Amino acid sequence: MEGNSFHDIKRYGRRDMSHIQRYLQQISSNLDCDSSTKKELIEEFQDHLKLLKKEYMEKGLSEDIAEKCAVFDFGEYKPLQQKLNQTLNPFKIILKVTQWLFLGIYTWFILMACFIGKFDNLSYIDNAERGVTLRFNWGANLYPNHNLIPLKGIDQEIVSSIFWVARRNAFDITFFNTALGVVLLFIPLGFFLPVLFKVNTLKKILTYSVVMGVSMELLQFITHTGIVDVNDTLFYVIGSAIGWFMFSSIRKVKVQQLGNVKA
Repeated sequence: MEGNSFHDIKRYGRRDMSHIQRYLQQISSNLDCDSSTKKELIEEFQDHLKLLKKEYMEKGLSEDIAEKCAVFDFGEYKPLQQKLNQTLNPFKIILKVTQWLFLGIYTWFILMACFIGKFDNLSYIDNAERGVTLRFNWGANLYPNHNLIPLKGIDQEIVSSIFWVARRNAFDITFFNTALGVVLLFIPLGFFLPVLFKVNTLKKILTYSVVMGVSMELLQFITHTGIVDVNDTLFYVIGSAIGWFMFSSIRKVKVQQLGNVKA
């Protein structure tokens, strides 16, 4: 049993484990670090516990009692686990706050692009500082031509979005109402969902994107802040899926790099 590695500890059932193996599994269960770091830590602890066990056995204790004494000397696993996590992730709180801050900015930008800033009634205030006035058109049925047929005119929307910048001679917020603009707008969602909400499968990403897309289209219809276009929901889903694939690719590369550290 003494020669078992970190992977051996994960492979054995609880009844087959020694006291040291069970203790190490408890410590590793909630360590907030990558697998390579976790492996090195557990192997380091295992070496120290083996030395303690050897010392107690040299004093005449049985193997079972020596292991219990070694584990007892190390202390309760939860306080040790918490201390390790604090040491491994000293900036975790700051990172989380930053991530939520970026999500807030991203949400505000979506509202600006899809609701507030999507009108052509942007006006400059006379006799005042030059600036853009953005406002909701509550109750006004400005866009009566809703599209409830999937893929209808989607080719025209894509072509139109490609030449949008050339026609407008500017890259302003209204670009994100075009087909390609909507796709780009929702790519970050494919990052935020797995990072902040632990949505780690493509199926869940697509489900959340559809629900969000339908909700936004209904809100635009209720508030008269835009037309209802089912193609937009498709663009939301495509953008989120692209973001998720980008996130997954980055994660895979990182895992491969960590796995090659000791190779």
